[in-house]
Formats: sequence, C-alpha cells, structure tokens
Amino acid sequence: MAVSEKIYCAFCRLERRVYTKKNVSWTNVVLAFGCALVLTFVFWGGVDPRAILIFVFLLASADVFIRIRWRMALTCPHCGFDPLLYKRDPDETVKRVKARLDEVRRSEQYLFQAHNPLSRLPAIHAEEKGALHQDSNQPSASAPQSPEA
Repeated sequence: MAVSEKIYCAFCRLERRVYTKKNVSWTNVVLAFGCALVLTFVFWGGVDPRAILIFVFLLASADVFIRIRWRMALTCPHCGFDPLLYKRDPDETVKRVKARLDEVRRSEQYLFQAHNPLSRLPAIHAEEKGALHQDSNQPSASAPQSPEA
C-alpha cells in the first residue's frame, strides 16, 4: 500500500499528491515500541515500566502527525478546494475557493506556470452567464416571503 498517490483536483483538474494513509499501521506500532525500548535503555540503563508511558506517548504522537498530514494534504494547493469541507459546508468551500482564485488572479507568479488553476476552469458562455444572472435575481421558493400589508 502506497503512502501517497497522485490524483486530480475535482475543481481545477490539476494533478497533485495526496497522502492516502490516515491511520496508524502496524509498522508505526513496532517503530514506537522500538523507540520506547531504546529510550528506556538510554535513560535508565535497562527495561523500566516507564517505557509503557513513552510507548503510548510516541504512538499518540504518530497518530496525531499522520492524521494532520492526511487532512492538510486533502486541500488542493492550487485552487484551495477541500472535499471534506465541501461535504460539510459547500458555501464555505465556495468562499474559500473564490478567495484563493482572487489571490491567484492578483498574483502574477501563476500567469505562465504549468500549475495555473485558472487555465483549466470551464468557460462560462454568454447564454449561461445570462441564465445564472437571472436565476440569482429571482427569489428562492424555499425562502420565506415577507408579509405585505
């Protein structure tokens, strides 16, 4: 099983690397146990019950590190799209992606780079733009209407 793999962003369609490992594996448990034994021998000169505490601390640290690394790798570095946030709160995702794309537009460093998120966004044609503008001007059916006197 690979620790990371190359995927494409769902929004900007650029390739990026994502860590697939999000939990502690047996390798991490064995390494934490070995480090705990080595540290016990270094500090106390033999096997000591405090090695259990060191082992638990190292295992918890490894778990926190792996989960944070996995979570931070999900967000696209090019456009700022976050699939987990999108599942939870699509409106917040839209705000973050718009802010990131505005930052890219203002910055000139992305203009001629291969990883320009603006280069792969779908174009909005004039008819679609007019339809989008008309839809945004009409009140929503689910929105409560104010009583008129």
